[in-house]
Amino acid sequence: MKKLILLFLIILNIATVLAQKQNITFNHLTTDDGLSQFSVNSLYVDEQGVLWIGTREGLNRYNGSDIKTFKLQKNNPNSLFCNTVLRITGDQQGKVFLLCTEGVAEFDLITQKFTTLLQGNVTSIYFNKRLFIGKKDEVYVYNKETRNFDLSYHLAGKDISISCLHLDDEGSLWMGTDNSGVYKLDKEKVLTHPIEKGNTTSIYQDSSGELWIGSWEYGLYHVDKDGVIHNMRHDPQNPNSIASDFVRDCCEDNNGNIWIGTFKGLNRYQKSIGRFDNYVANNDTESLTHSSIWCIVKDAQGTLWLGTYFGGVNYFNPEYEIYTRYKATDTEQEGLSSPIIGRMIEDKNGNLWICTEGGGVNVYDRKKGIFQWFRHEERKNSISHNNVKAIYYDEKAEKMWIGTHLGGLNKLDLRTNTFTHYRMKEDDPNSLPSDIIRDITPYRDQLIIGTQNGVCLFDPATGICRQLFKDTKEGQAIRMVADLFMDKDSTLWIAATGEGVYSYRFDTDLLTNYRHDPEISGSLSNNNVNSIMQDSRGRLWFSTSGSGLDLYHKENNSFENFDMQKNGLSSDCVYEVCESSFEQNSLLLITNQGFSKFDVPNKTFHNYSIENGFPLTAVNENALYITRDGDVFLGGVQGMISFHEKKLYFTPKSYNILLSRLIVNGKEVTPDDETGILQYALSYTQEITLEADQNIFSIGYTTSNYISANRDKILYRLEGFSNEWSSVQRGQNIITYTNLNPGNYTFVVKTHRDEIKETRLKIRILPPWYETWWAYLIYIISVGSLLLYLIHAYNSRIRLRESLKYEKKHIEDLEALNQSKLRFFTNISHEFRTPLTLIVGQIETLLQVQTFTPNVYNKILRIYKSSLQLRELISELLDFRKQEQGHMKIKVSKHNLVTFLYENYLLFLEYASSKKINFNFKKEAVTEVVGGGTVAELLVEVWYDQKQIQKVINNLLSNALKHTKAEDTISISVKKQKGNAIIEIQDTGSGIDATEIDKIFDRFYQTEQLDSLAVGAGTGIGLALTKGIIELHHGTISVESELGKGSNFIITLKLGNGHFEPDQISLKEEIVQQQEPLHPGVSAIMAEAALDNDIIPSQPSDAKMLIVEDDASIREMLADIFRTFYQVITASDGVEAMELVEKEMPSIVLSDVVMPRMSGTELCKQIKKEFNTCHIPVVLLTARTAVEHTVEGLRIGADDYITKPFNINILVSRCNNLVNSRIQLQEKFTRQPQAFAQILATNPMDKEMLDRAMEIIEKYLDDSEFNVNTFAREMGMARTNLFSKLKAVTGQTPNDFILTIRLKKGAIMLRSNPELNITEISDRVGFSSSRYFSKCFKDVYHVSPMSYRKGKESEDEE
Repeated sequence: MKKLILLFLIILNIATVLAQKQNITFNHLTTDDGLSQFSVNSLYVDEQGVLWIGTREGLNRYNGSDIKTFKLQKNNPNSLFCNTVLRITGDQQGKVFLLCTEGVAEFDLITQKFTTLLQGNVTSIYFNKRLFIGKKDEVYVYNKETRNFDLSYHLAGKDISISCLHLDDEGSLWMGTDNSGVYKLDKEKVLTHPIEKGNTTSIYQDSSGELWIGSWEYGLYHVDKDGVIHNMRHDPQNPNSIASDFVRDCCEDNNGNIWIGTFKGLNRYQKSIGRFDNYVANNDTESLTHSSIWCIVKDAQGTLWLGTYFGGVNYFNPEYEIYTRYKATDTEQEGLSSPIIGRMIEDKNGNLWICTEGGGVNVYDRKKGIFQWFRHEERKNSISHNNVKAIYYDEKAEKMWIGTHLGGLNKLDLRTNTFTHYRMKEDDPNSLPSDIIRDITPYRDQLIIGTQNGVCLFDPATGICRQLFKDTKEGQAIRMVADLFMDKDSTLWIAATGEGVYSYRFDTDLLTNYRHDPEISGSLSNNNVNSIMQDSRGRLWFSTSGSGLDLYHKENNSFENFDMQKNGLSSDCVYEVCESSFEQNSLLLITNQGFSKFDVPNKTFHNYSIENGFPLTAVNENALYITRDGDVFLGGVQGMISFHEKKLYFTPKSYNILLSRLIVNGKEVTPDDETGILQYALSYTQEITLEADQNIFSIGYTTSNYISANRDKILYRLEGFSNEWSSVQRGQNIITYTNLNPGNYTFVVKTHRDEIKETRLKIRILPPWYETWWAYLIYIISVGSLLLYLIHAYNSRIRLRESLKYEKKHIEDLEALNQSKLRFFTNISHEFRTPLTLIVGQIETLLQVQTFTPNVYNKILRIYKSSLQLRELISELLDFRKQEQGHMKIKVSKHNLVTFLYENYLLFLEYASSKKINFNFKKEAVTEVVGGGTVAELLVEVWYDQKQIQKVINNLLSNALKHTKAEDTISISVKKQKGNAIIEIQDTGSGIDATEIDKIFDRFYQTEQLDSLAVGAGTGIGLALTKGIIELHHGTISVESELGKGSNFIITLKLGNGHFEPDQISLKEEIVQQQEPLHPGVSAIMAEAALDNDIIPSQPSDAKMLIVEDDASIREMLADIFRTFYQVITASDGVEAMELVEKEMPSIVLSDVVMPRMSGTELCKQIKKEFNTCHIPVVLLTARTAVEHTVEGLRIGADDYITKPFNINILVSRCNNLVNSRIQLQEKFTRQPQAFAQILATNPMDKEMLDRAMEIIEKYLDDSEFNVNTFAREMGMARTNLFSKLKAVTGQTPNDFILTIRLKKGAIMLRSNPELNITEISDRVGFSSSRYFSKCFKDVYHVSPMSYRKGKESEDEE
């Protein structure tokens, strides 16, 4: 009997559903998607499943991936001749025919070209085996052979225009007119007039052969199988009638329903019950975009495509519209009161009770399709709170028990519709433990309530609540309850958030906890369980939050887990699980990613999401319910949906996979473009050929599947490259291959379904020209020719060998002569070196004596210079001999070439000045980008033997000075260029004749023309030695010269050390003292220059200067310069310097910027941030000349920033000024009453210190007992530190500073407070007597207090 009742209910439900309006979600194609215009006149689906859309602004093609528009193009005969497309049809064999306002066009899908078939006023177009057109009152048929239209029939009549045509199964031609109804012409040419009036818009034949004829104002005509015509008109009194008498088009779906496009919406006509359902546009994003439907077409999958008047294209598939949507509305009967849905339960009448968050309880009458709301209303008998979490239906007692969040437990008496509330009372142990109710389940005649604060047993009869497990240690851990479930064995299962699950037996009072333990295999997979369910086979299933689904095996007390990784679940966060009512051994479950079905025997999941048509983007907890008749309800945060589970199982639809785009080297290829790759559309092409440089290409694919639920995983591979199948990612429809080798490949795209035909494209990549057969032929010919040439060359060499013997003998004789000459010079050089060494040594001893008269001193100096010159010439001869014999070795290390050349420039500067020659040093501003984008000056660091390169520079500079007149110019420049260091030594002297330039680097060669200023001829080996040294460094030297205009010697040295042998490289940098040719010592010159320019040291003799320089020669030079003015201490890097600063407390620090271990800028930062040293002036020296480097140096606290090369006078003056200015400020502070201590602060720390000192002294100003000890304690400093710091900043001891401040305060009072006498003022500023105050005042300011009060600044003023 129960089965009969159940069968009756199912049949009743099906009948109800059939009678209801189908819930449809419309998809849209609008101008936002690339449609050329929103008014759609006609639609057509070709044989590949591609949709063609006719608009007022061109023809559009939609292939499922993108929309391409075809329009009129000037000067292109293959383009569309008219942009307004009225009708589209086709032969399903590669041809599409268009009716435009100016005629008829044909589009070839294969060649992608348009052809104009007929121009003029054509009123209709139709294809059925042949192409028919209507032209006013005539019908024409297109002749393919003659490409002309032949007259088929002339419809006699007045003012008749054929608007549509149709050829039925019997061969009768139906002709719709614009004002005279419909005519029928049978095979025998018998004309009838079945519909005599109206403007006919369309004629459609359904699958049963019946005709559906739309008219402009007379509604819809239905011609049945018997030829009987039924006219269906809009009846305002009948909601089930057609929506409008203006019918534009009709189409039949795969279910046999007729869909009619009208002026006022889309109508579905169910022939079985004779009912019309209307769909119109509204504000819902899932509705029609516009209510006026102009055309309808069905594709091979049964998808209906709608063209609207102002809303583009809409499409849907009636077979897959299985979901009914329920949304929140403002009207009670029309929808939900809140979009957030929770638990659900069904009553005995089949009504669905729905828990919501914020909307109370909703009751959905499934038969009538209306809602009833139970919401909280103040001061009325209503639900206690609108946030409802739990619900239980007591069918026997006709009670609905409702658990709320913060509103406690509610009982709704369904007979009286009255609510009773049960709340937590803090002073009542028999009340609920919490007002937050999470779940309700029955136990005998009582209720088990899961709350935020544990589990309780509630007696509905008395309202008494007894909390369970609170007396057991294990039970006290049960706080927040997620779910309750009573299994078939009367065991209570409790899901406690964070505590796993508990089982409880009422008969034995046994509470057992099941938790996740990573050490135990088969334990619960996660301690957060959302829900518990027992299926019809008695198996318990646990939905976890983060570990998937667990199955409990009672026989071995273990859990089996099913999750994403092992079983393909869409998400491991499972909210709820139910047993399928349709398929055995199957479960339905919801996750935070959507809806899934679990095949228990196969242990696999099938997931439903937005990607395959599932409408909910977010599913809520516990929002899954299956009704008795098999309807599945799912709730989310945007409403609720329902569907019958049976409809999830469908036969997959077939579709085509199309190749849509070809992109080669980043440019899309089209048929007959300049690349010549495609002659036809890619989808109609079997093979393509690519050149060797076209081996980077992308292929786009699309499918004719427009049904989300019918989507399959797309697989592809390139045979010949890889036999492995790859799957495309979501949204990916372009596959790219790069740098393929020449050869033959086949690109294949398919799905996992065998019935979907795979798509193949053969790809041939040609070899480059140098690998072709004709290239190899050229190679063979070239090699043969080369062999012949080599044979000929060999014979020529045999003939030349004899003649070369004579030349070789001549060269050997010349070489012997040169060697003899060289040996002579070498031997005599060795004889000269010993006495010359004694001469130079004695002269250097004499020069140290300072008692000579200037005349004698100058003579000794000239002797010294000549001796040095002679010694240099001898050394040059010996070096050249070593070079000639191959004994000269170099040992290279890394040096800064700029510094090296600048030091040489300084050494020759005095001599050049004495000859009145302009001597310049140029350094190109070369910058490079370093980390973070900072631009920094580039040091020209080069690996070279400093001793040998010194000889090169000395030789070139000596030659330049020798051959340059007074007032002319010599310049040295250095720069980086393409991985090389370039040195140029340029002069404007006598120059070299063009005929001699190629010989000047030959040994013993001397130019015949000597400058008039030259002191004599050289040996002729200087430049030869120079060239040899440069070549040993793998560099080059060249000369550019013009007689009478000067010469330019260019040296090129490679950067890095990769070109040297390992034994030539020294990792330790050698420091070579530059020679001082032709002039006296640098120290003496600099001291003389300082005295000549009146740089008189005003600094006391105990002032210290710290010089920090990593280059020993520059460090010593600077030390010699400044020893006249300071006690000089030196350091080679910043670390050593910082130690000396803290130990010696110098008066000033002069530091280079670029140094090892700690740079000058870092040293400056360290000095300026230390309290004890921040007052010390810091002067930075650098070769960096960019403005930003100067700004950076001053920003970090440097007191001055001087660039190299520097002027000695300016350097000495700036350093002395920094020291002297501090002394002058200290004097001003001490001697002038109006000068305040803040003028001495050069940085924020000193200012803060002085401000603090002033504040303390003013605090104790009238305290004559205030002393240094109190001062130091108040300052928080040791007495010695206070002494050192104040002495350095103010020039005074702490006692002197206190006295000075008191005197200044006294001076202010003398003039600002005339009412006070001298004694009162002396008391206020802390003097023990007025006499002592007056004495100190006069000693410091040279004026008595009384005279100062009168305005005098000294005793001398009258």
